[in-house]
This record gives sequence, structure tokens and C-alpha cells, in this order.
Amino acid sequence: MRVIITIIGVLLCLPTFSQSENDCTFNNDYKGLTTDWLSELGKTNFIWNAKTNQAEIQSGQDTIVISKGGCIHFNTLVELRLGNNTHTLKDTEYWLKKALYLATEFDLKHYKKMLKKNYFNRVEARKNVIVFDIKDDKIGDNLFYVGVEINFENNRKIISLSEYYN
Repeated sequence: MRVIITIIGVLLCLPTFSQSENDCTFNNDYKGLTTDWLSELGKTNFIWNAKTNQAEIQSGQDTIVISKGGCIHFNTLVELRLGNNTHTLKDTEYWLKKALYLATEFDLKHYKKMLKKNYFNRVEARKNVIVFDIKDDKIGDNLFYVGVEINFENNRKIISLSEYYN
């Protein structure tokens, strides 16, 4: 009896699994989308991390992590993980220059435009995290900007720029 109930349960779940795959709104081919994006930017010296679905570019002691794709939300992420850096969270000018560099280097046009025009608000998100909230220029386009996040948690220094379609 227990075997029959288990088989019925598995059979009832199968349509749900295949339906969720078919319900993918966007494209979750992270590797294909990310590598195509990096190729368009002329960046070929990266390692693909299959566990995180992200490309990694080594730059001295720093690592740039890049990702594009998603099923329900289509996300674009550029993250700089600093290896040996002495700047503090209060060094706003340094972090904004790094953010502008990343936006320029990875063709995040809206971030680049807003950072150049100083169209952002500094937000103290948590004790060791600040966010430069980037103003949205087109509310109705369903593209959301997470902002520039500077994160010093867990003895790390990470700056990330992210945007996503919902």
C-alpha cells in the first residue's frame, strides 16, 4: 500500500515539474547569456563557475564576478570582490569611482549615466553595508535597479551593481 501511495505521489508531481520548466518567463541559460555578453565586451579571459552560474575574472588579488540570466527574474550582476583593500565605507569617492569603472567596463548604461550625474542616494542599509540607490528613469519598463552595494560583512569587501526584469 505504501508503494502505491508513493507512486501516485510521484506521478502527481511530474506534471508540476515539467510545467514549471515550461513556465520560465525569461532565459535561464546563465552560461550562454553571460559568455555571449562577455564576448560582446571583448572579455575572454574568464573562468566559468558552474556551481554559482557565474563567470569569474581575476584581476590581481581581486575577482570580478559576472552573471546574466534567470527564469522568473532576469538578473544582470557585476560584482567586484576586493582581495586586499584599505578603504573604509566612509570613502564614498573611492567606491563611486569603482562603481563607475564597473558600469563602464561592463556596459551598464543606466548605472554609468546616473553615477556620472550624481543621481543617487546613499543609504545605510546595515552596520557594514551601504547602498547608493540609483534613480530609475523609466518606471514602467519593468527594469529594476538594485543600486550600488558596498558590503563589508564577513571580513570581505564587495561592491556590486545589479539590475533585473521582474
